[in-house]
Amino acid sequence: MTTFIAFGNIQQHYPLRQIPPEFLTEELGRKPTENIRVKRRHRSRWIAHFLLWELCKKAQIPTALLADIQRSVSGRPYFTPPHIDFNISHSGDWVAVILSVNTPQSIVGIDIEHPKKMRNYTALLAHFASQREQNWFAGEADADSAFYRCWCLREAILKSQGVGIVQLSEVFHDPQNLRLQSAYCPSGRLIFTDELPFYFACFAANSQLEQAQYFCWENNGFSPVSLNNAIKYSVNKT
Repeated sequence: MTTFIAFGNIQQHYPLRQIPPEFLTEELGRKPTENIRVKRRHRSRWIAHFLLWELCKKAQIPTALLADIQRSVSGRPYFTPPHIDFNISHSGDWVAVILSVNTPQSIVGIDIEHPKKMRNYTALLAHFASQREQNWFAGEADADSAFYRCWCLREAILKSQGVGIVQLSEVFHDPQNLRLQSAYCPSGRLIFTDELPFYFACFAANSQLEQAQYFCWENNGFSPVSLNNAIKYSVNKT
């Protein structure tokens, strides 16, 4: 049972040519248009693919899995072996990847958010949070961290199943007791933290996060990262 999380900034250097061409997705093999936003998105996906490549080596599983990435009906990418799962998130200049190897099945989800503009948090929460959760938010001193905690943990859970944000209100968040309930994922654990260069949440079924290893890409290699202030949730626990 192993879970790895890696993140990196798209402005850094990555030895992308190390990945054999046959291990690239069709999309990565195409040259992007000159549109700045399209080129940025294409770069982010390249970096995600590279980080996944490196994590496969960390997990000692075949990197050839990258040559056969499948997509669910909703568009969620996945590996065919059910005991291996991955998920990707990118925001701003940052990309994060989670990879889990577990028997008999792995299910993971990840979300990062790097805010670039002010938002009306109170109005947004009214669309998907319970009144109790809204009351909790109103009493928090750090509105940014509190809002993205409410947001990221929902995204991580929904992304584990390839479900869109239209179902945000279907994830029930109890911040006082650190519990989450959702019909869109199995039981498991979730971690949220604001100590990284972005707000971060990841979900894993069962207890796959207990011994998770975290890495940041810098200086052409992985550097281990320790989370010292992570908030740990139980998900769908009775």
